[in-house]
Amino acid sequence: MRRLQWAEYSKVLRDNTLHQERFESANDLFLSEYRGFFEEPGLGRIDVSSVRGIGHYTIKKTRALLKDEVEFEMKIDEPLFTVGFLYSGSFVFHGGDVSEGRRVDAPSVVVYRQNDHISYQRIYCEQPYETLNISFNDQVLQRILQKFENSGGVAKRLNEESMIAIRPEDEYLGAYFDKLNIIPLDQDVNNLFLAESLVLKILNKTMLFLERPSSGLLGEQERESRTSSALFEVLAYMRENLHKPISLTRVAEQFGVSSRWLQRRFKEDLQSSFSDYLRDMRLQRAYDLLTNNEQELSVREVCLEVGYTSSQTFSSNFRKRFNVSPKQVMSVGL
Repeated sequence: MRRLQWAEYSKVLRDNTLHQERFESANDLFLSEYRGFFEEPGLGRIDVSSVRGIGHYTIKKTRALLKDEVEFEMKIDEPLFTVGFLYSGSFVFHGGDVSEGRRVDAPSVVVYRQNDHISYQRIYCEQPYETLNISFNDQVLQRILQKFENSGGVAKRLNEESMIAIRPEDEYLGAYFDKLNIIPLDQDVNNLFLAESLVLKILNKTMLFLERPSSGLLGEQERESRTSSALFEVLAYMRENLHKPISLTRVAEQFGVSSRWLQRRFKEDLQSSFSDYLRDMRLQRAYDLLTNNEQELSVREVCLEVGYTSSQTFSSNFRKRFNVSPKQVMSVGL
């Protein structure tokens, strides 16, 4: 296993990013806006990109293809709160003894508040690692908690439990993270406002889950949980079958629901039509393949891999979505 001390990891990451200032602590790493990578022949590669939202938070994507386990030392100078979606892979946070930490396996929504000056994150290498995190400092957390009736109970739980894992289907959290993950996080004001609305929903739903009694769900909450679970399964199916023909009718039949019900779930819960959501999933997957093109796929091969049969339609939709052509993304690795 490769252990990375804070000074070593932050220096290499800073050297491989446009971020001009030093990462003095993990707070800077989590709350700054940058894009960088860490790479070693015997370890593999870790790619990190972080964008500041309109509010006082950052959205950070991390992808890693590791040949060995890696453990990071994380030094913080003030408490840090994170809610994220682990799409793939496994990790554990701990305070120095990994046996006392909690391992989390994908798919899972994770909530944690880092209080200790030094903490550690171990990432396992059995599968590719991918997360999408929303992070902010303790002052923002306290402002959010003030809006909830049982804020004291939520704060107590966050202090006592170093890591809280939530099923992606609970409170539609997985669906909201999926929607956030396909928004181009650039300076387009419409994208920033859409991301802001999703971040607020994720934080709202997370706090509602945390203040819920541990005895379980009752009545309307139980019905909502079943609906959320069904929608999450639909999204997972779509994500895994982007290379195939997908239609509203076909997916509805696959899951034994009506097309009308499914379309309503997309409109009401994700503020998108089924077709628009599917298009955005395909295009985001294409962007990921073009920027992390280890298989050296051509633009035509990427087009087919994400379910387009027409290269012209694919390129046109891609340019509308990202303001750049697929070939340009491939050539410069945007």
